[in-house]
Amino acid sequence: MGMSAQDKMLNVASRLGLTTLKDMQGTTRMVYDSQTTAALTHTFFKGASQRAFPLTNVGANGNQFQVNEALLVEKIGFFVPSAADGIEYTGLSTVGSVLFDLVIGNKTVIKDATCELGGEQAFYNDGTSASSVIDLEGVGILIPPQVEYYVIAKAFNESTRVASSVRLGCYLFGTGALLNFNTTI
Repeated sequence: MGMSAQDKMLNVASRLGLTTLKDMQGTTRMVYDSQTTAALTHTFFKGASQRAFPLTNVGANGNQFQVNEALLVEKIGFFVPSAADGIEYTGLSTVGSVLFDLVIGNKTVIKDATCELGGEQAFYNDGTSASSVIDLEGVGILIPPQVEYYVIAKAFNESTRVASSVRLGCYLFGTGALLNFNTTI
């Protein structure tokens, strides 16, 4: 029988010496960041605190979680902001595919992975032309508290394999932990 997301989160936290994480409030969490200027390479979450909602939902802490907050990434997705204000967006069908790295701290934990249209990547997606999610369920990668994280992504045409200069957005979704005071404030 596999390890649950919560068990994996607690196991990794314990190995990192984060003994209080087990006392925090469990949650489902999603962070996202988008860049509305077309470019060949995008770095998401770095500098996100300089962007306002709806371009990102990352707050003043930028690309790291507060003390006793964490995210076990179970899905990584990409989307295309269709306007400079970032309000409207579409799936990857208007762009193509994305090659990306996930970096936590100073370690690249996913390298040269692709989110391909039509389900060509190694991890499951729904196989449609607009599919834009890689599912890491059963694997999961923990972003611990107070450690910087970011995603470097490059869009390309899924047929010709030529790089594309596009607007792009990224989200990380999974099981999270939130600060829990366990007392009256």
